[in-house]
This record gives sequence, structure tokens and C-alpha cells, in this order.
Amino acid sequence: MGNGAIRFELFGFPVSIHSSFILVIGLLGYSSARGDLAIVIAFVVAAIVAVLVHELGHAFAARSQGTEIGPMISLEGMAGLTRYRPSGPLSRGQSIFISAAGPLAGALLGVVVLAAAILGLFPDTNFAITLRNIGLFVTFGWSILNLLPVLPLDGGHILTEVMPGSRMDRQRRAAAVSIVIAVAGAILVWWWLRDLFGVAILSMLAFQNYSLLSASNRARAVAPPTTPRID
Repeated sequence: MGNGAIRFELFGFPVSIHSSFILVIGLLGYSSARGDLAIVIAFVVAAIVAVLVHELGHAFAARSQGTEIGPMISLEGMAGLTRYRPSGPLSRGQSIFISAAGPLAGALLGVVVLAAAILGLFPDTNFAITLRNIGLFVTFGWSILNLLPVLPLDGGHILTEVMPGSRMDRQRRAAAVSIVIAVAGAILVWWWLRDLFGVAILSMLAFQNYSLLSASNRARAVAPPTTPRID
């Protein structure tokens, strides 16, 4: 443990769990648990496991395609990250495979939780029912959220790869679509749920994509003509 992070190796992948991740997840759990410390701890543990499984999905997929550096898994801030350098250029199909592997791994973990619930492995107590619901939320719920076509979520990376044009054109188009979806999502979340946290997250994603689109437009304005890449 060092620099505010827990470090270890899992299946050959270096893993770092930063205190910022535990803090943010703890605050999220606290806001939902109404101060019940046991539920907050259960939420933090479940979130760490779910995000680790998600990132392992990315890491195994990236390793299968060949990597020069990594993959390295880091849980920090509000999210998990899998960093790696591929051993060569990735095709669109390879990029989609790596992006989709994370939500798929999370959903598979959700299937395990759901199967345990169906088989009656959770005791019939309020705490056990809460644990079950937390398990389903951090697996199925977060996997679905990650597949939203909004950068930098996995769905946004998949959207980028299915867009036509050069790499820069695809990123610009995906960023534009991401802004529309994030803004619409923020409006709907506030209209139906009055969830300030959800609105804040979607607004942040919209701003990130606006910044990405602006930077991309500036780069495009000064870039010399290039020969189109054929994928």
C-alpha cells in the first residue's frame, strides 16, 4: 500500500485501488443507505468486486489481442480504468471486443447473483435482501449504464468504432452524439427521478464531450490534408 492506494496483482494484472475510489463509492453508498454503516460497507465491497470484474473483462480481452505494455487496472475517483498499449494497431472489431468485454463480465457476475437469489441462497432478512439488490445494481445496473453510447463509457467507445470516416471524424461524430444523449439523459433523470447525482454525472459527461469536440474541431482546422485510411 502506498500513495493512498492498495496495490496487488490479480491473474497477472497489476491492480491499484485508490482511496479516492473508496471515498466516492462510500459517499454514494452512504447517500443510499441512510447512515446504516453495515450497508455502506457492503456497498463499497460489492462495488469494488463488481468494478474489478468489469475491468478484468477488459484486461483479459486486451491481453488476448496482444499488448506491449499492460494491461494495468486502476480503481480511482468514480471509475475503473484498464490501461494498456497494444502490440500493434487494433481493428475496429478488436476495439469493440475489448470495450464490450467489461460490461459482459459485469453482467455475467450479475447472473451469478441472480442465480443465488433464485436458488434461495439469500436469507429472508432485510439485510440479505438489501445485499441482493446491491449485487444486482452494481452488476446489471452498472453494465447497462456503461453500454450507453456516451464517451468515455464503453458504449461510447463502441459507438466511435461503428461511425464512418477517419479516426478523427469518428471521434467527432461520437462526441456529438454523446452530448445529445447525455443532455437528454440529464433532463429525463431530473424529470422522472429528481436525482441530482445522476444529473451531475450526465452533465459532466456532456461537458467532457463538448471539450473533446471543440479540441477535435480546432485540430481539424489546422491539420494538413491526409490520405484517407481504409479500415
